Amino acid sequence: MNSSENKNKTNLKKKFHNVGDKKFKSDKKNKFKDAKDIDGAMETAAYYGFIPIEPPAMGKSDFDNAKILTEKEPLCKNIVSHPLEISVEEKSSLLRFYADNNLIAEPQPIMISYHGNAASSKQKNPSIKESFLNLQILGSSKSVSEAILIKTVLSILSDNKIDDVRVDINSIGDRESTNKFVRELAGYYRKNINGMTSHCRQLFKKDPFSLLECDREECCRALNEEAPKAISFLSEPSRQHFKEVLEGLEALDIPYRINDSLVPDRRHCSQTVFEIMRGAENRKEVIASGGRYDGLAKKIGLKKDISAIGIKIFLKKLLYNAATSSKIKPPAFFFIQLGFEAKLKGLHIIEKLRKARISICQSLSRDMLGGQIALAEKMRVPYALIMGKKESMDNTVMVRNMNTRSQEIVSTENLSAHLKRLKK
Repeated sequence: MNSSENKNKTNLKKKFHNVGDKKFKSDKKNKFKDAKDIDGAMETAAYYGFIPIEPPAMGKSDFDNAKILTEKEPLCKNIVSHPLEISVEEKSSLLRFYADNNLIAEPQPIMISYHGNAASSKQKNPSIKESFLNLQILGSSKSVSEAILIKTVLSILSDNKIDDVRVDINSIGDRESTNKFVRELAGYYRKNINGMTSHCRQLFKKDPFSLLECDREECCRALNEEAPKAISFLSEPSRQHFKEVLEGLEALDIPYRINDSLVPDRRHCSQTVFEIMRGAENRKEVIASGGRYDGLAKKIGLKKDISAIGIKIFLKKLLYNAATSSKIKPPAFFFIQLGFEAKLKGLHIIEKLRKARISICQSLSRDMLGGQIALAEKMRVPYALIMGKKESMDNTVMVRNMNTRSQEIVSTENLSAHLKRLKK
């Protein structure tokens, strides 16, 4: 790799975090390391704020955490019907790194992308680790995190001419919500156990959730039509969170379906779960799968819970290449938003500017204007793009020179051309 390529990769990483932040520099031990190869999928994710890294190392403690969790809460092994579930070992390594390095003190959230994982290398075909891209957001409980992940994946798919997709989504809520749902679901199946086959009875004994995804027996399909729905038992905070997630998808014109049978492994997942797929229901192809794991940190022995969400994308059929990342330059613009609608319109703006090859920084999970401006000043970005309630209604952006404090209003339609002139 020549010096020019090295410089461009360094610029790509500096793009989204404080350039003086030592915690994101390569280190010999237990630090996130820069990705050696940055392909087109990673490049697209970088425009949305994801730092390309090497797969995080999983230590003995992570596998021990997974084993303890499994032994403490044994569930049916067939809950997840596809290979895109992010393993508890991988989640443990990410949460442990976050806690051990006090990343809560850094600008939130921490957003990373990486190929494969250590667990993949144990499979018969080690090359399979190159077939997946993981996107993770640590340190944000905001519903906009779901929107960022799903929008990023759809942009990656669109770049590869895969547009005929939909999102299946559901929520099991927080611990209180999940416990209520499990009790009600178990009671429902228990009342109808005489109508089940022996196979379904065994699934029920292991875990009621497993019956929700069972389509092998006609009795399950009939029972599940009348079964309790997880979203009916959401606590008020969980209900509000899920409502905002759905509003975000609608605002972004993302087709979705609430799939009541889509449930995660509740030992290490919580709140929202989603799949991105294409094809008819009887021949569907799951391309990506993700969800929240907000309550896992304490379960693996950490002192505080850490909000976290991730998605795993199957990239085998994508036409990405490793050379495109060299075209990305350090950003000259920081997007600042006020209000939920402005956050969502910010994702439209990021996508529009990405197609125009204009990089911007953002902190969509933040709410306060002062904190966002302080972060923009800390990163020494020349221009801030500010969208408040009025601007979001008018489809405009206030472009502010961070040095002279001069400001001008620009329509979102003309924003790309205007920013290109400023860069010159």
